[in-house]
Amino acid sequence: MFSNLSRGSTLHGVDRDGDMRWFSGTIERITPALDGQFPAYPALNLDIVATIDGKQREFKGIHGNEAIADFGENSIILADNKDSLFNYVKSLLKVSEDAVDKDNIRKHEEKIPKYRNVLAEMMPGSTNASEVKELKAQVGNLQEQLAEALALLKGETKTK
Repeated sequence: MFSNLSRGSTLHGVDRDGDMRWFSGTIERITPALDGQFPAYPALNLDIVATIDGKQREFKGIHGNEAIADFGENSIILADNKDSLFNYVKSLLKVSEDAVDKDNIRKHEEKIPKYRNVLAEMMPGSTNASEVKELKAQVGNLQEQLAEALALLKGETKTK
């Protein structure tokens, strides 16, 4: 938990901006965050100043009762220890691998028409617009292929 860290503790992180890289730094200052709100059950939020690669960086509003702070997809992930960060990044890798897994794609390709059928049964006409759009695209592709075939046939008859 970040609330267990103090001055001199090691802060671990991954910078996902540009080339993804792992880093660690030393905490210089850790203070309770003051946000001006007084909820019924206040959470301990912290502002942390750490030296990373020789530069001081400030991280605001970190939940003190958590071990990971994820600031968004193209930003920074912080952790109170290296093992927690490793496991978190490993879980992110698994999510990405699952998203591009070919078997997973096939599974979803099989589900899409089934979902559309269910939607059509539930509310007739709800999927017609997307089906018409798909059919138009298919017809367009067939027209292109037919035009190419005709051009090839015309080219063969001229050469004979």
